[in-house]
Amino acid sequence: MDFLHKTPADIWRMLIPVSHWMFRESMPEDELIFHYRDHIYFVNEDGSVLALPKPACFEQLDLETLLKWLATSEETIDFDDNGQFDYGFVLKQMGYLMPTRKSREMGSYRIEIINTVLPSAKPTCYVLKKVSFLFALYHGLMRCHNLNRRSGWEYEHEIKSIWKQEQNQHEGKVFG
Repeated sequence: MDFLHKTPADIWRMLIPVSHWMFRESMPEDELIFHYRDHIYFVNEDGSVLALPKPACFEQLDLETLLKWLATSEETIDFDDNGQFDYGFVLKQMGYLMPTRKSREMGSYRIEIINTVLPSAKPTCYVLKKVSFLFALYHGLMRCHNLNRRSGWEYEHEIKSIWKQEQNQHEGKVFG
């Protein structure tokens, strides 16, 4: 699957179960609002993410009230304002957990990561065996976060693609 043409909201939709999405009918395709644990998250079209503590009555809020609360709350977290630009920061703050149920879609996935600031750099490619696509996606996003951290935040790494591998193709090899 090619990720260069996916919106941030598309990627978040892959990670977050549909039961956590909020106001699905009212949201544009390139935005997402979801709740997870003790916060409500707002994914904007540019990929920026805001978080707000989840009130006890969050299920009863309408979109207009929620957006007013977001605009006026002293407790809003703006990850971009905090210099936290990649998925890894948000996933860590969320306390994101991978689903543990057995997936019938286990396989080997080849992940290719590119440096968007230095496109001529050699991509990082590796294969994960006996994992779900969701785990491969999560692992790739966290690998990007670690590469960004190791570069002192000077570079921005993104997943270029995740492809399911045939049984014996590149088995057990790590590239880049």
